[in-house]
Amino acid sequence: MASSWGYASAQLILFAEGKKIQSEHMARDEALKWSSQKNLDFFIMLDSDVHLTNKETLSELVQTAAHHDVGILTPMVVQSGKLFSNFWGAVSHSGYYARADDYVELAERRRLGLWNVPFVNSILAISGQKLSLLAGKEPFSYSKTTDPDMSFAQYCRDNGYFMIVDNRLYYGFLVESDGFAHLPLDSIIHPELYDFPNNKQLWEKRYIHPLYFDMMQPDGEVPLACPDVYDFPFVSERFCREIIEVMENYGQWSDGGNADRRLEGGYENVPTRDIHMNQIGFDRQWLAVIDEYVVPVQEKVFIGFYQRPAKSNMMFVVRYRPDEQASLRPHHDASTYSIDIALNKRGVDYEGGGVRYVRYNCTVPADQVGYSMLFPGRLTHLHEGLPTTKGTRYILVSFINP
Repeated sequence: MASSWGYASAQLILFAEGKKIQSEHMARDEALKWSSQKNLDFFIMLDSDVHLTNKETLSELVQTAAHHDVGILTPMVVQSGKLFSNFWGAVSHSGYYARADDYVELAERRRLGLWNVPFVNSILAISGQKLSLLAGKEPFSYSKTTDPDMSFAQYCRDNGYFMIVDNRLYYGFLVESDGFAHLPLDSIIHPELYDFPNNKQLWEKRYIHPLYFDMMQPDGEVPLACPDVYDFPFVSERFCREIIEVMENYGQWSDGGNADRRLEGGYENVPTRDIHMNQIGFDRQWLAVIDEYVVPVQEKVFIGFYQRPAKSNMMFVVRYRPDEQASLRPHHDASTYSIDIALNKRGVDYEGGGVRYVRYNCTVPADQVGYSMLFPGRLTHLHEGLPTTKGTRYILVSFINP
């Protein structure tokens, strides 16, 4: 290990001893064999559903194992907000999970320490001495009728090898990966974008603007751009970049005409060139995002109006280009209130743009990436999209509580 930030080298192994890896059981056993041949001091097996946030995890594991003479050590990781973890406190007579009396206390870190448990998985640190004992025995294939992790744990139990879980420090968490199985991964890009409300903690870190939560503190202020028009930090630059890429990958932009088969009634009074969220299968997730992050902003600035869950049947990304549709005539939105998110950067991606609120003769540049305007809809805030004179401008619009 070069430092706590990375590795001295990496190697991808596709074959073992001239034979193709046939199963996960075999792959894990071959990893033990290969590592044992390298005479390693420690072997660490890390699964893809482990998200480590503690930069000192590897050094902590090595030091703990060496200091306490532990042969098999795992740092505890738990799914955020749940009790599902990478260890069991007890096993049933059939070898499957059983709830231990102290499991919740350990999983919630109300009792801290090093604990001898009958099952660990997801991330294992194995000493070189223990590795040499395990490598030739194929512990992950010990019971091929069970999953590899259960086979490994059963082998260790049957042979008196202690498995120790460490919950003294917060190392990270388990990613809830089951939701990805329901996504059409062969046809969408950026599947992490769709992973809401699963893995909410990770989604927020990736996709919510870093200034959003400061603004939502009791003493935080939502920036006012025009009368009753707020322009606030909402989503991250990564979100903006990825939603544009998702839309362009889908590619079926409307023609900007009044006839629109996507709508009930087939007619759009104020048409734009756009793609709706339900066309890319993101409508359910985006509506949940609105309910979680936009509604609290609305309640903070328009005191006294409360409606949950939020409703919307018009959520879409608009594309403005000088040679397609450069602007949008004055209009009212069919909403109680609307949001309008700037997805790319003026002066870099496009020139011109902005939104003018006609009644107040007030213009919002709308050029801070990830910032969203929030304003009343159908009654007071007649507004127009000013011409995009060069490049391509993208915005994300949602009509809330129509």
